[in-house]
Formats: sequence, C-alpha cells, structure tokens
Amino acid sequence: MEIHHPKVEKKGLKEYLLEGLMIFLAVSLGFIAENIREHFTERSKERQYIVGFIRNLKDDTAGLRHVIVSDWQQVSGLDSMLNLAHRDMAMDSNRKSFYHFATRYLYNSASFESNDVTLQQLKSTGDYRLIEKDHVADSLAKYDAEIRSISGQGAFYQAYFKEILSRLDELTDMTVFNDSSFTKEVILMNKPLPKLRDDNGKLQTLFNKIFDFKKITQAYIEYYLALQLESARSLIVFLRREYNVEG
Repeated sequence: MEIHHPKVEKKGLKEYLLEGLMIFLAVSLGFIAENIREHFTERSKERQYIVGFIRNLKDDTAGLRHVIVSDWQQVSGLDSMLNLAHRDMAMDSNRKSFYHFATRYLYNSASFESNDVTLQQLKSTGDYRLIEKDHVADSLAKYDAEIRSISGQGAFYQAYFKEILSRLDELTDMTVFNDSSFTKEVILMNKPLPKLRDDNGKLQTLFNKIFDFKKITQAYIEYYLALQLESARSLIVFLRREYNVEG
C-alpha cells in the first residue's frame, strides 16, 4: 500500500521576519506599558509625599508661632527680673518680686520640634528618588538641614535653661509654695519669705546667667524660629503651586 504524507509548506523568509517583528512589538509594547504604569504609580506616590509634607509644614508653622510667642513672653519677663539684679534682697518686697518672676519665667521653656514624619519616611525608604523635580528635591533637603540646625540650637537653649534651674535651686526655697502660711493659690502672702542663700556671689552669677539666657532666647527667636517660619510658609506656597495642591 502506498502511503501519502501531507505536504508541509515551508515558511518564507518574509513570514519569519513578520513573526519575529510581531513578537518584538508585543514585548516592546508590554515593556512600554509597564513603564507607563510604573511612571504613573511613582508620580502618584510622589504627590502623596508632597501632600503629606505640606501637612507637616502646616504643623510646623503652628508650632513655630506658638514657640515664638511663648519665648518672647519669657524674654520680656526675664528683662523685668533683671531689674532686681542690683536690688537689696534683704528686703522682703524684693524677694517676693524675685520669687514671683522666678516661678513665672524660670520654670517654663519652649523650644521647637519639627513634624518631620514625611522627610524621615522619604529618607528611610529611599523614596527621595521619587521627587522628580530637582528644584523641589533641593528645597526639601534645604528645609531638612534648617530644622536640624534649629534642633541643635534648641538643645543648647534647653541645656542653658536647665543650668539656670540648677543654680536657682541653690539659692531659693521653693517649698514655700507648698506652705499655705506663705501662699494662697500660688499668691504670696504677707509673711516674710526665707532669705536667699547668697554666698560666694551665687546670686550675681544667677543674674548673669539669666542675662545670657535672655540673649540666647532672643537669638533663638530672631535668627532661627522667625526665619524658619518664613521658610515654611514660602515652601507651602511653592509646593502647592508646583503640584497644584489646594487647601
């Protein structure tokens, strides 16, 4: 019996080239589509970071305003306290003024801490690369450097404040404010206050420290906090414009 095998048509060179081209186009289009999808994902994530950073900046402006007001009040109070520097502390009226100013202005301090959650996330995750616009990335890095500088000055401010408290404890008897015969609802009564333990010029040293601290606080406000407030406000406006963010 004779067996007939089906004829298989051989593909021409053009057909092989066409198939190869189709495969190449399919792979290329898939690659392009993936790149487009990744691009849109990254731009969406970049925008989310910017929106979050703007929220952090708004927190910073509120915090800076609060600290500036509080610290200017402290500067004013310390200035009044310094008027006692050359008064006779043997007089009970002067000691009462001293205790009044001390409790009001030497037991509270205010330093600024930035809400840097978004900045820290950008750095820890390596997502700084998502900030596509170089001038925006530069602005974020500049702000990060500024708040680290303020943090350093704030630490110096707090350390000096603690030193004053320590020196104050050596001179005074603050337990009088826990004694109803001396005070009533934190108001000093007419009973004479204990004398200050002013030995070896400790009182004058304290007043010198208070003067220094007033100057430190002024510099902290004028050269750090006030400038940073303007920087934060400007950066909010800049980022809203760059990313068309409202609110």
